Amino acid sequence: MTMLGVSGSGKTTFLHGMYATLSSGINGYYLYATDPDVDLDLAEAWEELSLEGTLPKPNAEVPTPYEFVFKYGVMSLVEIDCVDFRGGAGTGRGDKPDAPADIAQLRSRVEASDSIFLVLDGQYVANWIRNGHPGNLNRAGERMGIAHFARDINLTVEARRLKDEPTLSLVVLVTKSDLLARITGLSSREALATVAEHLRNLVPVAMDEGVTTLLCPVQIGDFGEASSQSVDPGQVNPKNLHSPIIFALLHYLSEGISRHEQEIKRLDQQIDAQDEHLASLRSGLFGGFFKGDQVRGTRAQIMADKELRRFTQEQVEENRRRAALLSRELRDIPLFRNGELQ
Repeated sequence: MTMLGVSGSGKTTFLHGMYATLSSGINGYYLYATDPDVDLDLAEAWEELSLEGTLPKPNAEVPTPYEFVFKYGVMSLVEIDCVDFRGGAGTGRGDKPDAPADIAQLRSRVEASDSIFLVLDGQYVANWIRNGHPGNLNRAGERMGIAHFARDINLTVEARRLKDEPTLSLVVLVTKSDLLARITGLSSREALATVAEHLRNLVPVAMDEGVTTLLCPVQIGDFGEASSQSVDPGQVNPKNLHSPIIFALLHYLSEGISRHEQEIKRLDQQIDAQDEHLASLRSGLFGGFFKGDQVRGTRAQIMADKELRRFTQEQVEENRRRAALLSRELRDIPLFRNGELQ
């Protein structure tokens, strides 16, 4: 999982809020850092925000790595490798001799990512709505770095397609979502509906073939347009912070289901062909008497393939159950597949 966003877009604060929400548990889902010291660091940073109003410090040029495990109850669902980069790593030039190392590191991670969170500042998204939601080559789009990030996302989608890898999941993450209603004068629901209707203008790559996109407004609190590192702790009011990671896992499971179903079809065809081969070995004047080794080998292969098919089918059924549970957490949040609203 990789987050892309300009400086000040809210990546680091979102990550802390997401962890605080899911480490406490929500509807049976939990997110834990595998390193207990990292767990303490994240918990202490959230406590400072909740009690003192101190926002997490922006990242320096050395990225911060996180290893998480996502669980349902006591059952581990997936391990998540996440690195928090500074905003400038995603928009800086990496071809200069003195270029910071994190620029190349981020580009490499984007190429290898299963899920990308494109983090957009709600203030700029709200201004884009108020200005008539034009195409992304406008001042608001430039300030959010959308065109630059879209290139990286597009290249990743194409690379995965050429390698026949599972498709990418993309979260268009609108942070500081309290500003959508505050700036536009619309209700929060109306503002989100407007973004969803015109998402192709704002983030064209989100609507491309081969991309599954969640449009998710999130907020840490009702802080307004505060730009300092200190906010009113009494206004901490988290919303939707767990939804992006739920979606990323749902997409991961859905892709797995599709791949497993393809494997079941392949096994069915292979078993049918082996049955025909076994029948041909047994036919003839002496049946399979002089072909005993071949008959036994074919029988063993059929049994092995049937066992693998049974195991794969169980995986499909279990993943379908998990996916159904996850889907309930994403009600009323716009989700697009290949440019179509689901």
